[in-house]
Amino acid sequence: MNSPKKINYETRPFKFTERKMLLSTFIRLSNKYESPYQYIGFGGLTFTDFKLFHKELHIEKMHSIEGGDFSTERLSFNKPYSFIKIHKDLSTNALLKMDLSKKSIIWLDYDDDLDNYMFDDLSLLINKLPIGSIYLMTCNKQLKSEKTGEIYKVDEFNEKFGSKVPFGIKSKDFSAEESHKTIRKMLLTHIDNIIIDRNRNDENLKFQQLYNIIYQENRGAKMFTFGGIITEKDTEFESLNLNDFSFLRINDNVYKIEIPNITFREEIFINQHLGDEEKIEELKSKNIIERKDIEKYVAIYKFLPNFFDVRI
Repeated sequence: MNSPKKINYETRPFKFTERKMLLSTFIRLSNKYESPYQYIGFGGLTFTDFKLFHKELHIEKMHSIEGGDFSTERLSFNKPYSFIKIHKDLSTNALLKMDLSKKSIIWLDYDDDLDNYMFDDLSLLINKLPIGSIYLMTCNKQLKSEKTGEIYKVDEFNEKFGSKVPFGIKSKDFSAEESHKTIRKMLLTHIDNIIIDRNRNDENLKFQQLYNIIYQENRGAKMFTFGGIITEKDTEFESLNLNDFSFLRINDNVYKIEIPNITFREEIFINQHLGDEEKIEELKSKNIIERKDIEKYVAIYKFLPNFFDVRI
């Protein structure tokens, strides 16, 4: 939760793109589940998510958790709106003090590798959040032992996570290619078990997975985002009116954010000729841009950032 000491969240292109993707779905879902939302997240010093979600979702009840080294005074000085409540504490302690019975959008954007406290946070949330609430978590997707710095061995992982470990786990499940699948399975099983318990107490709930995303900033950590929405048990995905978002994933298929390496001029040309395959093909036939980069751009252009050097 101290990422601003390393790199400014506001100028990380993959994180920016993910944020805009998530926002587009939050807008759709908040229109369906009408009542006001509260937002809970890790604001850091930039409060980037908070500024965006307030302006676009009109959320005015916001909680920023900060367990890092920044002083309360510095955090308060940098918060963009007076209604943001800062909780200078570890995430689990802070969540215990909040009213989680309110409809919420919660994005716990951890810097860390997967750890047990993340499941403690998850338990607190899923046990209390009402229908229409959206939960997301982001963590480093590598599964490496704190003690050795190497990929977990099966016995180490079992010792660390105990009953949360999927049955029949193998060494390959900790690899770079499989680690996000293992994390997803652990989170989803944990959520489903809590939902089953709530339904035994005459509730009628379901957790609908929506987000299963991986990305890596240039020379940065490999990250994984997982999440979804609490709905009534009989709610079908189609009824959420999200079918046109191609990056959503309701199963174990992962969406990888890929940003093409193209120039501003190339971007303008593609924008001007979207849908005109003949014109777009010119870029490839003239050896200007590879087809794969064109396809990446077209798939994601609505959510890409535009950074400008402004002299103040």
